[in-house]
Amino acid sequence: MVRYAVAPGTDAVANGDGGSESQLPIDAGMPSSSGDKGEVSVPSWLRLKPMNSMDAYGDPDDNNIGADAFSDEDGGGEAGSLEMTEIDPSAVSSEAEDENGSSGASGDMTSGQAVANRRRKTGQHLPRHLSLFDLVSIGVGGTVGSGIFVLCGLIAREHAGPATCLSWAISGFAAFLSGFCYAELSGRIPSPGSSYSYAYACMGELIAFLTAACLTLEFLVSGSAVARSWGDKVVEWLTVELDAGDWVQRYLAPGYGINPMAFAVSAASTALVVCGVRESKLVTDFFTWTKVGLVIFMAIGGLILLEPSNLKPFIPPKFGFSGVMRGATTSFFGYLGFDGICAVAGEAKDPTMNLPRSIMITLAIVTVLYITAAVALTGMLDFSEISVESGFPEAFKSRGVEWAAQLTAAGEVFTLPVVVLISCILQPRLQYALARDGLAPQMFCEMDGKGNLRKGTLFAGSVMTLIATFVPFTYLDDFVSAGILVAFSVTNGSLVVMRRDSPTSRPLLLEKLLLAFNGMACFSCLALVHGLSSLAGKAIATFLALVTACIGFVIAWLCPVSAIFGGRRAVGAHW
Repeated sequence: MVRYAVAPGTDAVANGDGGSESQLPIDAGMPSSSGDKGEVSVPSWLRLKPMNSMDAYGDPDDNNIGADAFSDEDGGGEAGSLEMTEIDPSAVSSEAEDENGSSGASGDMTSGQAVANRRRKTGQHLPRHLSLFDLVSIGVGGTVGSGIFVLCGLIAREHAGPATCLSWAISGFAAFLSGFCYAELSGRIPSPGSSYSYAYACMGELIAFLTAACLTLEFLVSGSAVARSWGDKVVEWLTVELDAGDWVQRYLAPGYGINPMAFAVSAASTALVVCGVRESKLVTDFFTWTKVGLVIFMAIGGLILLEPSNLKPFIPPKFGFSGVMRGATTSFFGYLGFDGICAVAGEAKDPTMNLPRSIMITLAIVTVLYITAAVALTGMLDFSEISVESGFPEAFKSRGVEWAAQLTAAGEVFTLPVVVLISCILQPRLQYALARDGLAPQMFCEMDGKGNLRKGTLFAGSVMTLIATFVPFTYLDDFVSAGILVAFSVTNGSLVVMRRDSPTSRPLLLEKLLLAFNGMACFSCLALVHGLSSLAGKAIATFLALVTACIGFVIAWLCPVSAIFGGRRAVGAHW
C-alpha cells in the first residue's frame, strides 16, 4: 500500500506550474476528493515528504527531525519509492486555502489542522543542537540526586534494612516499564513538551493541559523544592562540617520561612539559562558527570569497607516483604527525572534515534548506581545506625574515614544545584509547547537571535525563585509526587491508545477500560504497600491485582491492534 503525507517545503512531485494537477495513487480504501476511489486530484504545489509511521506527529515545518526520517531511499524522488502516512484529503484542501490566504470554513477545520496553522504562524522552531551525550547528561543529572544522598538512608533505616537494594531493583523495574513507553513515544512523536505532547496527540486538549499542569509540578515546583533543600544543606554543611560562626544562622537562616541560599541558586540557574542553552548545557555536562564520579567513589568506598554481618538478615523480620514494597514505593521517586529528556525533544539531534537511546541509557546508569550505592551503605553500617539525613558521610565517619566523609558532604553540596539548573531548562520548553498549540501566551514562543526562550525562561525562573525562597519544602513534596504519577500514567496510557483502537461497534471502549485499569492499579498498589501485614489484607491485595490483570487481558482481547501507529488518530494528523 502506498500512503502519502503532505508537507510544505520539499520538491514538487510532478508539474511545476501552480495551476496544474497531478494524479497520485492512493489506498483503495481512502476516499478521494471527488468522492471516487482509486485516484485523488492534488494540486502540484503540494509537496510530498517521505515519512516513518508517525513522523507526521512531529513538527511539520521542522527540517531536521532525523537523519533518515525524511529521505528518499533511492534518491530518484519517485512516488513509488516513498513510505508515506495517509492523510485526510479534507485536511489538504484546508491547508491549501490557508496557504493561499483564504480564510476557509473554520468550523470544518480539525484540531490537528488548527494546531498546524498556529505553529506555522509562530514561524520559529528551536534549533537542534543536543547530542546523545547531552541528552544523557540532562537525564542523569536531573535524576540522580536525593535518591542517593537521602533516600538510601531513609529506606534502609525505616523500611527495608539490607534489602534496600531489592527495593531499588523493584522500583527500577517499574521505572523501566514507563521508560519503554517514553522511549517509543519520543521516537514516534519527537516534539517538545514530554507527556503533554503525547497526551495532546492521543487524548485532546483538556487532558493535555492537565498533564502540563502536572509536569509543571515536576519541573518548576520540584526544582524549587530541590533549591530549598540545597539551601538547608549548605547551612548544615557550613555549621557542622566547617564549624562556621554565628553569621551563618544570622544571614543564611534568618527564619520566617525565608531561604536566602535557595534564592541564590535559583537566580543563578535562571541567569545561566537566559545566557543560552548552548552555554548551560556545558555546565550541565560538567556537574552531571562530576556527580556520577562522586557516587561511584561513595559506592566503591562503601564496598571496600563492607562488613558481611551487616547484611544479615537480608530482610529484617520487623519489616518483612511489605517493608521492602514500601521502600520500593519511596525509592521510585528517585528515578524521576529521566522524562525530562523528552521535554527537550525539539532541540535533539536525530531525535527519532537519540531520544529512545538516551532514555534507556539514563535508566540503566541510574539503576546500577542506586543498587550499588544501597549495597555499599547497608554493608558499611548496621541499618539501625544509618543516618536518615546524611547516610554516606555519617557512615564514613563511623568507620574512621574522616576525609571521605568530608569529601562526600562537600560533593553533595557542590553537585546538587545541577538539578535546579535542569529544571530551569525544562520548564520553558513545556511553556513553549503550550504556547505553540495556543494554550499559553504567545510570548513563551518568542526567541532571541540565538534561539533562546528568553521571556519564557525569565518567567519560569522568577516563579521558581519565589517558591524556593519563601515556601517550605514540606508543603511541596506531596504535590510534586502526585503530579508526577499522573503524568506517568497519562504517558503509559497514551502509548496503549496509539497502538490499539476501540471496536467500531463500541466507541470509547478502550478509553473506559484504561480508566478502569488505572483506578484498579492504584488500589492494588495501596493494598500491596499497606495490607500485607494481615491475612485479610493479603487476600484483598491479591483480588485487586487479579482484577487489574483481567482488565489488561480484556483490553488485549477486545481492542484490536491499530493497522498503523496512532490508528484512526493518525489520519490527518499534523502535530
